[in-house]
Amino acid sequence: MTNFKYVFLSVLVLSGTMACKKDKDPVIIIPPSSGAEVTLNGLAGSEAGSSAGNAVYLDLSGDKNTPVLRSGWDLGFYSGSDFRVILNNTASAGVKVLDKTDLAAVSADDTTGLTLAVSQMAPDPAQLEYFDDIPGDLTKTAIPAVSATESANPVIILNRGTGGGIAARPWVKLRVLRNGDGYTLQYAGLDETTVKTLNVPKDADFNFTFVSIDNGIVQVEPAKDNWDIVWSYSVYETDFGGGLVPYNFSDLIAINYLAGVQAAEKVYADEATAADAYTKFNKDSLSRTTLVNDRWVIGSKWRSTQPATGAKKDRFYVIKDAAGNYYKFKCLAMGVGDDGGVRGKPEFKYELLQ
Repeated sequence: MTNFKYVFLSVLVLSGTMACKKDKDPVIIIPPSSGAEVTLNGLAGSEAGSSAGNAVYLDLSGDKNTPVLRSGWDLGFYSGSDFRVILNNTASAGVKVLDKTDLAAVSADDTTGLTLAVSQMAPDPAQLEYFDDIPGDLTKTAIPAVSATESANPVIILNRGTGGGIAARPWVKLRVLRNGDGYTLQYAGLDETTVKTLNVPKDADFNFTFVSIDNGIVQVEPAKDNWDIVWSYSVYETDFGGGLVPYNFSDLIAINYLAGVQAAEKVYADEATAADAYTKFNKDSLSRTTLVNDRWVIGSKWRSTQPATGAKKDRFYVIKDAAGNYYKFKCLAMGVGDDGGVRGKPEFKYELLQ
């Protein structure tokens, strides 16, 4: 019995010591990056840089960039309170919403006359209905909000997209239903009678859960707090004089607006003035800067391909990440004209505002 008491007391002392040690362990806080120069690898293989196969996500505070194949996913299922599904705008995927709710009643005959794609040579405002709202308003997705009433969810025809040299893939018919707090995707080839089913959960750490028709649930965007901007080829919109039309663009930059990232563009008279302003710009300068939560505040404005002069050196950007860190950000080269870069591998510089 005496030996047992000694063992018991020893265990208590050791446990208490370990608990005290654990209580005193320091909390390690990793400070945000002070800045870096980075080259984004948009090239997935030997494709032309203007059709770079990767989208590249950049986390400024973590000094991390993440390339993702544009062709690697088809649908994004929103993780927020609403039930919304987005298309792969980086592949220029398009859809048609049918007035049918039975997948078995839909076949290739329902696609007669449909293109569900951007016409680069003859863009038309009517083609905008094939795509999600370009500014990114989730109340205006091409696929309607997923109803809690199962019979109210229509069949969708999906052209998975061929934007930027992506090889054509078979079109798909699909329906999306609610499944508790998540979703159920039902899908098949246009003339297939066997319907596949995939349950898709919401994940609060991410803006979306992504699905590939070929591979099921796949990783695309990093966690929503772990990226600030994404560089990619994408369907966009422009005005050639007859109103807005969808149009495929290379080298677009979008901010992570759904996670609260904000940005502002600073434009100057010439390159020398902009370079001097960039050097002098600090946290005190923010009082003269209005940041906005606009998906395309950077967009295509940072570069010029027509005329082919490359990175615009008369400007830079200010970016506020979701954690409240402010960075100044500019492009050094993007591989057009004589800017010295490699198309598909743009070079950027950013610095934390102190």
